[in-house]
Amino acid sequence: MLSRVADSLYWLSLNMERAENITKLLSVRLVSILENNNPKIEREDNWGDLVMISGDITHFYQVYSECNRSNVIQYLAFQKENANSINSCISIVRENAKAIREIIPIELWEVINDLYLKIRTFPIKGVTIEQLNDFFQMILEKSFQYQGIITGLMPRGESYSFIMFGKHLERLRKLTRTLDVYYHKKISARDNKDSVNYHYWSAVLNSLGGYESYLQKYHAFIEPLQVVNYLVFDETLPRSATFNVKRLLYAFGKLEKDGVNSYTEGLHNKLTELLDEVSYESLDQISISIHNYFQRLQQLCDDVGIAIMDTYYLGEIKSL
Repeated sequence: MLSRVADSLYWLSLNMERAENITKLLSVRLVSILENNNPKIEREDNWGDLVMISGDITHFYQVYSECNRSNVIQYLAFQKENANSINSCISIVRENAKAIREIIPIELWEVINDLYLKIRTFPIKGVTIEQLNDFFQMILEKSFQYQGIITGLMPRGESYSFIMFGKHLERLRKLTRTLDVYYHKKISARDNKDSVNYHYWSAVLNSLGGYESYLQKYHAFIEPLQVVNYLVFDETLPRSATFNVKRLLYAFGKLEKDGVNSYTEGLHNKLTELLDEVSYESLDQISISIHNYFQRLQQLCDDVGIAIMDTYYLGEIKSL
């Protein structure tokens, strides 16, 4: 496979996953506002959390003076100067898809192009929370269509492996960053604190695609450490850390026909190191703080990303 094709597949997949993750975070927050209709919750929730997970907080304050709902949504969803905004990510996805239209299914191109056009024509100003949430739901539906087309139509060859690299690495990265931010957030003393705690961790599970499956396994009992253990170590959850690391190793094995040589040894070692870090049964077994553990996983994600680029001569297409 040409490195330019591998490059486009990797960054297409990574940025589509990034756009979906940001959309999910924003949608869950808006749904929370609509369902609770509680100005106290709205005031005390820190919109800066979303920027810390999905963007650059330093760059945010270079653009905006206040970290409120309107500015965060504008920055994470529409800001062209933010390379991690939904708008920027989908622009990158489209440019990469356009470059390899002969490689991907035509249905995939049509979904990506339609999503790009809908984002470009969305009226940013003067919209209600309900309209914004409908817009985010549309993006999620398009993302699900994208995933379904890849699963249903793409051959399991080299192209599919590079798509898996981008998808599962970005999903793992966002999982660890989200948990790192949310696990250490303190819930202040308020009336009906148990209800607030339940709502808070329900939102975390929803943001990471694990709410319904968690309830099926643990019923209505939501306990923070149990939630985090589930999202990190449960091998049956498609968005867990363990599941995504194993999919990265699977993609590597398919690409290299289950062999390792001097050329690919560095990447394989980093993937194996990452697997070792998510092979516990519980966070109780780790010897460092939970914050340092998530920082360790994020660093390994960065190391794996660099190793993928070095091994297969990939570069990054910047946001437009």
